[in-house]
Parts: sequence; structure tokens; C-alpha cells
Amino acid sequence: MGNGLITSTLKMLQRILRELFLLPRGEQRAVLILSMLLILGIMVRITVQTLPGRAPAGMEEFEKEARAILLAMEQADSLGQDSAFHTAPLIQDRVNIAPNPPFKGKALLPIDMNRADSADLLPLPGIGPVFSRRIIKYRDLLGGFHSADQLCEVYGLSEETLHQISEYVFIDTSAIKGIAINTATFRELLRHPYLQLEDVKSLVQYRDFKGEIDSFPEFRDNHILPDSTLNRILPYIVFR
Repeated sequence: MGNGLITSTLKMLQRILRELFLLPRGEQRAVLILSMLLILGIMVRITVQTLPGRAPAGMEEFEKEARAILLAMEQADSLGQDSAFHTAPLIQDRVNIAPNPPFKGKALLPIDMNRADSADLLPLPGIGPVFSRRIIKYRDLLGGFHSADQLCEVYGLSEETLHQISEYVFIDTSAIKGIAINTATFRELLRHPYLQLEDVKSLVQYRDFKGEIDSFPEFRDNHILPDSTLNRILPYIVFR
């Protein structure tokens, strides 16, 4: 391998020397220096490869330790399942297994869903920061809850979670903020979750024509809103 490398290197040098004299003097000098460095590097590599092998310092101590470890592993394997049986309890004793803490919400007084803030809702079972913010945001859009069943309308809140929190919450309807149906703007009416665009258009057109809406029967008798929408929006309507 070394002879072949030398032969290929010499051929390469011959080709370089033939073209060397065609170069300017400065470039000739640079090529000669690079060639000398290349030859020196090759000689060093060949010398290293031909040196006799020598084990690194400390190799004998390393081999003794490795043999001792292998011997210990063989002795441990010979113990079989008895060793595993005696070791497992020792490991288990180090694990601090504590019972699940009782749900802290059971110690709380019932929470008024129309006056609570998002932090007040966090102790409730199944209610984290995301759901607490959603509940407060939806409550503000409605103007307040008039029934606990409305919590099912909060996006992502399941009936199971509603059942879990039902004993810890209550609804004070006196905190509801109603809609002044005769003075509310188009934008304010459209902001309510129960009113769709067509509902608001119909309501505003009738209000502009009539001048003022006096009562719930007037809503119903003139079919201003669909019955399903009217029943849902009624707790939030303020006529005067």
C-alpha cells in the first residue's frame, strides 16, 4: 500500500513539474513549497503506519477491572430469581407513595357563576384555566347566566363536567345585564350569542316601523323573532 502511494505521488509530481516552468516565478515558488509539504505529510503517515503497535497506558489495569466486572455479573446471574425477589422490596421501600389528595372543591362554598371571576372557578372539578376563561367570556356575551344548563353551551364543556360542578355552583339571576331592546344598537344586538344576523335585521326593521316594542306578547304576536330564539332571548330583554 505504501509503495503504491509513493508511485502515484511521484507521477503526480512529474506532471506538476512539467507545467511548473510555464507559470510565473512567484507561482512556481508556491507550487514547490506545497509539493514539499505534501511529500513531508506522506512520509510522516508511512512512518506512523510502520511503527510497532503499543498499548495505551493503563490498558492492563482496565482489562483487570473489566474481568472483575464480568465475574461479578456471572455470580449475580447464578443467584437467579432469589436475588430479584430480595432486591425488589428494597427498591419499593424508596418510593414515596402518597394517597391522592381529596378534591379541594368539596370544602368550598357554592360559587355564584354570575359574579365569579376566572380564578374563582379554578378549584372546580374539570375546570382549568382554559375553561374558566371560556365560561367568563361566554357569560359576559350573554349578559349573565339565567340557568346552570347554559354552561353546556360553553365550547368544549361536557355534560359530565357540568354534572361534577353542579353541586358547587349556583345562579343569581339578579346579576343578569339585560338588553334595552328599544335603544340597543344593531352592533349591540348582534353581539348577543342568541341573536343571528337575520334576527337582528327583523327586530330593527320592526322597531323602526313601530317606534317602540312594548311587551313580550307583541314580540310573539308579530313574529318578530322565531319562537325558539324568542324563548332563549326573553330573560335578557328589557322593554323600558
